[in-house]
Amino acid sequence: MATLHHPVPAHPRPTPRFPAPRPADTPGRDLVLPVGAAASAVAVTALLVTDEAAHLTLSLTAFALLTAAVTAAARLRLVPAVVLVSWMFFDGFVVNQRSELAWQPADRTSLWVLAAAGLAGAGCAAAARAVRTVWAARAVRLSKSSTQGS
Repeated sequence: MATLHHPVPAHPRPTPRFPAPRPADTPGRDLVLPVGAAASAVAVTALLVTDEAAHLTLSLTAFALLTAAVTAAARLRLVPAVVLVSWMFFDGFVVNQRSELAWQPADRTSLWVLAAAGLAGAGCAAAARAVRTVWAARAVRLSKSSTQGS
């Protein structure tokens, strides 16, 4: 006579060791630091060749815009490294022009300006991602409500 019993419950699927990459985790975000360093080297070369390195305000503005653009594309944990690399190129090649880092008032000011530009770029990128997330959630909600109504 056959006995009735409950089947053995299926084992839950094992959780992966590494989480699946999110759509925002693209290889481009990991390559931002080397690309930013290369862009800084090109900017330094352009400023030195055109003799615009003598104008520190113009040079600092160019580096601040470059830093903001690179940090907007970078992962949040790479922002301090991007700011530091940008400051090293600016201080070593534009301010001192002999690849020497210094800690004079102009050097500290440029570090703070580049750090503010980096935080502004990262903040703008985070705000843009938040807006995209809100709009995507709103679109999903609207599509669900439209399918339920029909």
